[in-house]
Amino acid sequence: MKKQAIAGLLLGCTASTNAFALDTNSAYDMDYQDDCSTNIYSSYCSNASFDFSPMRLDGETPSKVAENDSLAQSTQLPHYLRVSDERDWDYLMEQSYTILGLSVATVGLMTFLPESITKWDSEDSSIKNLGSKWKDNVSQGPVWDKDEHFLNYVMHPYFGGVYYTAARHAGFNEFESFLYSTTMSTFFWEYGVEAFAEVPSIQDLFVTPFFGAVVGEVMLQQELRITENGGEVMGSETLGSVSLFFLNPVGHIHYWVTDAWGDETEVNLAYNAWFSNGDAAQYAYDAGMPYTDQFIGLEVKLKF
Repeated sequence: MKKQAIAGLLLGCTASTNAFALDTNSAYDMDYQDDCSTNIYSSYCSNASFDFSPMRLDGETPSKVAENDSLAQSTQLPHYLRVSDERDWDYLMEQSYTILGLSVATVGLMTFLPESITKWDSEDSSIKNLGSKWKDNVSQGPVWDKDEHFLNYVMHPYFGGVYYTAARHAGFNEFESFLYSTTMSTFFWEYGVEAFAEVPSIQDLFVTPFFGAVVGEVMLQQELRITENGGEVMGSETLGSVSLFFLNPVGHIHYWVTDAWGDETEVNLAYNAWFSNGDAAQYAYDAGMPYTDQFIGLEVKLKF
C-alpha cells in the first residue's frame, strides 16, 4: 500500500514539473492555417475555388445570365423579323411612311387594272379635278360597294393584317395594333387615298380592321414560328423567305429601302406640278399628257 502511494506521488510530481516548465512569456501562433501542405488533414483538403454567387432556378449565376443576354443581343434578328420589347414610335412612323408610298404605288397600279375589277371608270382614274372628286366621293359615302368578293373579303382583310402587324412589330399590343389598323384603313385609305377614285365602302370600313386584326395576329404568330425555325418552311429557306415577305411586306420593303445601306431616307408629298422639274413636265407634255394645275406626287430621296 505504501509502495503504491509513493509511486503515485512521484508520478504527480513529474507531471507538475512538466507543466511548470511551460514558458508563459513566449508567444504562440494560435491562428488557423489552411495550407494543405502542412495540414494534418491534407487528404481532405482542397484548393478548388467555389462561386457562391446567388443561383437562379435554372441553375445559372447572374454573371452567366448577363453573358448569355449579351450574346443574344449581338446575334439579334433585324427589326422587321422581331417584336420590339417596348413601344417604338419612331419605327412605327417609318413604317407608316412606307405604307404611304406603297399605297400611292398601289393606286397607280390599280389604274391599269380592268374596270371589272376596280369598278373605276376612266373618269375616276383621271387626275383632273382631283380635289373636287374626293370631296364628292366622301360626301356621298359610305355605300355598299359591288366590288369583287376577292377584293372585299380576301385582299382587304390581308391589308388590314399588314397594318396590324406593322404596329405589333413596333411593340404595340393587340388592342393598340387594332386601333392603328382601324385608323390607317379608315382615314388613310378609305377616306384618304382611295376616296380620290371611289366612294368609301361600308364593307371595307368594317372588314379591313376587324377581320384584319384576326388575320394579322395569325400572320405574326406564323412569322415568329418561321424565324424560330431558322427561316425555313418545310425545310426550304426559299419557301421560308417568300412566306416571311408576304407575312410582313411592309417591314421587308422598309428594310430594303432604308436599313439595307444604313443611310437616311426622306419621303415627302409634292404638290408642285412634276416636282417643279421642267424636263419632266416637257416629257409628259410631249407624251400627250394634258396640262393640269392639280398635282400630287410622292418624292423619295435616298441618301447614300
